[in-house]
Amino acid sequence: MYIARAFAQQAQFFAAIAQASSGLARPIVSVTPSLGTDWNGEPAVFFQVVIADETPRAQLLDLGKRISQAIVQQVQPLEAWGVLPYFDFRTESEQARIKEPSWA
Repeated sequence: MYIARAFAQQAQFFAAIAQASSGLARPIVSVTPSLGTDWNGEPAVFFQVVIADETPRAQLLDLGKRISQAIVQQVQPLEAWGVLPYFDFRTESEQARIKEPSWA
């Protein structure tokens, strides 16, 4: 049975994500990864990205692309760690309305 490196070496994987995320300044509030499987049963990492409310809506698409590309380029979740990356973006107020704690 194949076990993705991200699952076998979780501490190192999450440290690589933390290092890549540390360079992201406001309007990024937080980037929280969670390991699991996708709809097809493939190993995956799900990134919950919280963005500051004051971010203009017109910039959200471009911001999302830049964040996801920066993390994927630095961490290489699929190539180096064997997990498919998925990103979910929310504003601070959306996160608060859901009353769901940020993934930990």
